[in-house]
Amino acid sequence: VAWQGEPLEFGRRVQAEARRRGLAQTQAVFVVADGSVWIWKVQQDRFGRAQGVLDFYHASQHLWTVARALHPQDEAAARAWVEPLLSQLRHGQEKGVLQTLEDLPAWCVRRRRAVPPEVERERDYFQSHREHMHYEAMAARGCPVGSGAMESFCAQMQGRFKRCGQFWSA
Repeated sequence: VAWQGEPLEFGRRVQAEARRRGLAQTQAVFVVADGSVWIWKVQQDRFGRAQGVLDFYHASQHLWTVARALHPQDEAAARAWVEPLLSQLRHGQEKGVLQTLEDLPAWCVRRRRAVPPEVERERDYFQSHREHMHYEAMAARGCPVGSGAMESFCAQMQGRFKRCGQFWSA
C-alpha cells in the first residue's frame, strides 16, 4: 500500500489490504517500525492486537547518539560503551539497557560532567519504546527485528516517483 495523505487513512488502507490477504486467520501479527509516532498510532488504531517491534537498527542509532554524547572526542570510548549495550539489547537483556540509561545522570555526576541533553532525550525515547524492544523473544517467534526490507522498498518507490522526468497525478 502506498499513500501520500493522512497517516490514519494510510492505516485504514493497510488494514483493508491485510484483511484481504487473510489477517483474520493469522495467529500472530507483528508491526516492525522505526520510532515515528505516527506509525505507532496507526498500529494502535488499526492493529491493536499486533506486537510492535522497534527496528533494531533505529534503536542502535539512538544508543550511538548517547555514546557519542558521553564521549564526544573519543570514538573508541563511545564504541566501548555502546557495543555491550547493543549486544544486551539484541539478546534479551533490554531491561539492563534501560537501567543503564536511567543511571546515566548519576554516572555523569560521579565524573563531574554535565549531563548531555541527548541523554535525557534518548532515555525518554527508549522508555517510550520499552515494550517494543524484546528482540530475542520476537526473533524466536519468527518476527523480523529490522525494517530494512520495507525501508528499501520505500527508497525504490521514492526513487521511481521522484526521478527526473517523472510526472504523476493523484
